Amino acid sequence: MPKLIRQWLFLSFVGLTILGCRQTAKKNDYPVIYNAWNARYQYNPLTREMQPVVDNQTIGRAWSRDEFGRLNSMYFFSGVNGRDEDLLHTHKVKLDKKRDRQWEDEREARISQIREQIALRESNETDQSQQVVEAVPEEDGNADMDAFIPMSTIEFTLPDATAPSSDIPGIPLDAPAEGAMEEPSPFAPLPALP
Repeated sequence: MPKLIRQWLFLSFVGLTILGCRQTAKKNDYPVIYNAWNARYQYNPLTREMQPVVDNQTIGRAWSRDEFGRLNSMYFFSGVNGRDEDLLHTHKVKLDKKRDRQWEDEREARISQIREQIALRESNETDQSQQVVEAVPEEDGNADMDAFIPMSTIEFTLPDATAPSSDIPGIPLDAPAEGAMEEPSPFAPLPALP
């Protein structure tokens, strides 16, 4: 009995192999996609679309552009139902994946850089950095505001009350005349042509 089952399985395997591998296509038959090689493009000026057409059937790569010349549609028509492909969408998905991968790499690099800085800062800490700051006694209400004003090392002198001064600080009262300037002003009108 097992010998009979083996023979039957072997014969069915050989039979399916022969039937499955036989050529059903004619010698003159070729894949439908080859029609795209013979396609002629038709341009639609209203939609700005180029479509490849063979025997009144759209087959091959079609694309269109918007009013600014940017590619807004790219489609591949295979000639077989259900095998068409939106190439622009595929390209955008690919770019999004690449951008996300790059963003994640930069994020990880930044995180490792911050960790290194924290580790360096922690390794440089000593007991001196943890000294307690003594509180300064406050004298009046304006004293706490003076604590926020930065100390300046710039020396300045107050003008004498006896000397006449202009209303605008930094400009002397008797400014030199326009003609006495050493350099001509870049905003002065050009001299007349001879």
